[in-house]
Amino acid sequence: MPWSCPHCTLINTSSSTCEACGYTNPLAVEIATPAAAAASNVALPQPSPLSSYLPFVSTCFGCQNSIWPSSSTVQALGNTYHQACFRCTACSQPLPRGIRFQIHANEPYHPECFRELYHPRCDVCDERLPITADGRIPYHQNLFWKQKYCPSHEQRDRCCSCRRLEPTASARHFEKLVDGRKLCGDCTHTVILDTDEVQPVVQDVWAFLASLGMHLPELPVFLVDFDTLNAQSHCEHSTDSQAPAVYGVCLSEVKVTFHHFAHRAIQQLFRLDKPPSRRVNGIMILHGLPFDMTAYILAHEATHAYFKLHEGFPSSLPAQVEEGTCQLMGYLYLQYRKVMATPDESSQHAIQLRDWYIQSLVEDTSPVYGDGLRAALHAFNAVNSLQLLLDHIRETSGFPRL
Repeated sequence: MPWSCPHCTLINTSSSTCEACGYTNPLAVEIATPAAAAASNVALPQPSPLSSYLPFVSTCFGCQNSIWPSSSTVQALGNTYHQACFRCTACSQPLPRGIRFQIHANEPYHPECFRELYHPRCDVCDERLPITADGRIPYHQNLFWKQKYCPSHEQRDRCCSCRRLEPTASARHFEKLVDGRKLCGDCTHTVILDTDEVQPVVQDVWAFLASLGMHLPELPVFLVDFDTLNAQSHCEHSTDSQAPAVYGVCLSEVKVTFHHFAHRAIQQLFRLDKPPSRRVNGIMILHGLPFDMTAYILAHEATHAYFKLHEGFPSSLPAQVEEGTCQLMGYLYLQYRKVMATPDESSQHAIQLRDWYIQSLVEDTSPVYGDGLRAALHAFNAVNSLQLLLDHIRETSGFPRL
């Protein structure tokens, strides 16, 4: 039997509990049937004229109360609301009928409130990313660091370690090095600035190489500025036009002594008197880089020194083979650091930075360094032995054909 709730006025049908507010009807509980009512001398409630409205009564999604046919309502997001109950989720102010609103997680917002909460901001200038006339939001992004920024910032200075853009706010400006490069605040925590500071790096890299069977004598390692390094690099590195920026160089020389003689019956004009003499004068690394970057560059250059100082290797290897193997040693060192770094060396940024260096090595597009590393890594994984890989390079001047 339908009954009207005295609390919220909802017309309920057969249930003894109001479906809107939970009120329990004592008459419906105690007098369940007409026979029981007659025995108790109690009159059951008579149908209300409002019961004719029952098929048209709904519940407001906002306040959960009944919506009567005469009420002003809003249909939105698949629900029905009292007009006063359809409100912005952020500021709780009503959203008038007919106004344009934004939706997030199936909740309504004023356009202004939505922009304040969810419109992406530029990570460089901290302003909201611009919107085009057709409603698009164009931006550039560093996918690894998830740094979104206005296209107009593309030419701003970048950190020479992690390659993130320098923010425009003066309080967030990067540290400037003497040669003009810049370093972000996160990357300055383990920066190596001079030759004295690099000695722990040398010890760590030499120990790492020795653990893999690559033994090197003590060699001078110098930290220098960009101009000094660049002056040495043109004759020591590959001429690959797509090579990455130079961060280190191995200063080596191989001297070959020839004896000139003449003989009518011989076509060769030169004869080798003695084996080539090999020498590495030192290694130069760009100063002002974090510990791990300095170290993996040193592992790369130390591999050049290993090739030059061990007479079994040819005096000259194909550029892709030599640079690819040197990149492989830098890559293996970074993987080693991911496992062996101490808790003090394992901050969130330090962990991300190692992953950034590894990704940069593996995704390098240059034919000599990038393709060389991928070929070296494929060969290393296939033979599952660094020593077997080096032996094959020593004997054939190339990677194994797999």
